[in-house]
Amino acid sequence: MNTMVISIMLFTCLLLLGAAAVLTALLLVVSAAVGGCLLWAGQTLGAAVAANPVTLLVSGLLGLPGVAGIFILGFFL
Repeated sequence: MNTMVISIMLFTCLLLLGAAAVLTALLLVVSAAVGGCLLWAGQTLGAAVAANPVTLLVSGLLGLPGVAGIFILGFFL
């Protein structure tokens, strides 16, 4: 009986870890997509920023502060 309970607990932990990894990756993709939309909106408004893989990665990892940093760097550089 104890072996069965431990097996179920282990399986549940592994399942939750897998779900957390998938949700983390999904959050990164959604954040990069939102950042890409903000970068595109900035381009259409005349800001000197480009939507390339590096800026999308920065916006995906750092979120809104990353997009703001890209715009600030584009303004000063």
